[in-house]
Amino acid sequence: MTSKNDKILLINPWIYDFAAYDFWIKPLGLLSIGGVLANYGYEIELIDCLDRFHMVYGEKYSRHQLNKKNGTGKFRRQPVDKPVFLANIPRTYARYGMPIDLFRTLIDSIAIPDVILVTSAMSYWYLGPFKAIELLKEKFPGVPVILGGIYATLFPEHAREYSGADFVIEGAGERKALTKVAELTGRSIDMSSFPIQWARLPLPDFQHYPNLASVALMTSKGCPYNCSFCASRAISGDFEQRPAEHIIEQIDSYARSRHVTHFAFFDDALLIDADNHLLPILEAVRDRQLKVQFHTPNGIHAKEITAEIARLMHATDFKTIRLSYESSDKGRQREMSYKVTDESLAVALDHLETAGYNRKDIDVYVIMGLPDQDIAEVVRSMLFVTSLGAKVRLTSFSPIPGTRDWERSIIQCGFPADADPILTNNSIFPLHLFDGKQHNFQQIRYLSKVLNYSLDQNINLFDHSDLANLIKKILLTKFNA
Repeated sequence: MTSKNDKILLINPWIYDFAAYDFWIKPLGLLSIGGVLANYGYEIELIDCLDRFHMVYGEKYSRHQLNKKNGTGKFRRQPVDKPVFLANIPRTYARYGMPIDLFRTLIDSIAIPDVILVTSAMSYWYLGPFKAIELLKEKFPGVPVILGGIYATLFPEHAREYSGADFVIEGAGERKALTKVAELTGRSIDMSSFPIQWARLPLPDFQHYPNLASVALMTSKGCPYNCSFCASRAISGDFEQRPAEHIIEQIDSYARSRHVTHFAFFDDALLIDADNHLLPILEAVRDRQLKVQFHTPNGIHAKEITAEIARLMHATDFKTIRLSYESSDKGRQREMSYKVTDESLAVALDHLETAGYNRKDIDVYVIMGLPDQDIAEVVRSMLFVTSLGAKVRLTSFSPIPGTRDWERSIIQCGFPADADPILTNNSIFPLHLFDGKQHNFQQIRYLSKVLNYSLDQNINLFDHSDLANLIKKILLTKFNA
């Protein structure tokens, strides 16, 4: 039996941004830490401000915020004052997630915890953790608060100075959180049996979600590639994969005992060593006849998609497929260690189509706003994706400390090295915030919508007809591509 001094409160805070949407989001790092602490006898309580299905909504607020059939949906949205750094952005700023009064209701209903752990996601969402810490300090004065997560890892000094947390954890948090919690609760913990490898740590624990609409899967951490704009290595460290059998049992357990249908892979490199990793997982799902659907919101490496992988993805009901492509520029592909080429993207789409997918149901990521990237490169990349019959999914660059493009942003574009983290928000095109080019990026967004709409209407802009050639010529001229 645990004493009251064994109670740990986990908090996943709100998102503060111009827009946010629930694409199967779960605080995997926080849930992993919760699993570790529970294994050492701590009593765990979770408040997830982004849980759209929380029982606390009740009659006052509807839980299911325009929930879609694939398990995604809109967060509850409350407009708030814009931070001073974003005052000139002509868009509405908002807090996404649980209403503040319901959060207060939840913390009013629980016993005083011994330690509070707050996580953080995107660096430019830090106002969410700040608000949570403010309210928690108000309700539980004297209770130590530990802040971890992505923002705390990438901007630790900013977090220490401004967050209000008593302690800030950088990087992987399982061992560090256990050590600090043990210190604060006066426990003597034997760390000799603590796993050295991340892959051997307990899986994230979803038992604290009474209404579990989806499960987020992290079957690996890190990525063997080292793209100039990606913070995977800075955040996650070396690439590791969990044993396939652990993932199989996780999927099986939640599918059978909790009747979960939607599973989203949040790996940065899901298809690496697929013969020993993803393929056994999918074969088990097929053989056990589990009625589930899979989603890949982070994007998967097109080069790794073989005919066999495509067939198994279709057989096990992968509904959301997003491919990492980024750019058609050969120099940029070389800098990404050729994780994808034009040819490998085309082959991947061929395999997926042969397996039974419609090309227009597949999204391909194209990045824009990089420090050394012109508009023409983005347009050429979009047109190539469309020529293959797939949809363009634009993603905007965010300067992230520890990446090569962070340094380029500072040297080539004059991005302030000491800029407030809120200015790294990719939706404001941070490198072009004051140079008048934001309008160009908005035009590109409109263009992507036109290209994708044409595919939905079965209009082929690349069928070599006179009209198609004229349209392509106008587009290339318009964007100097």
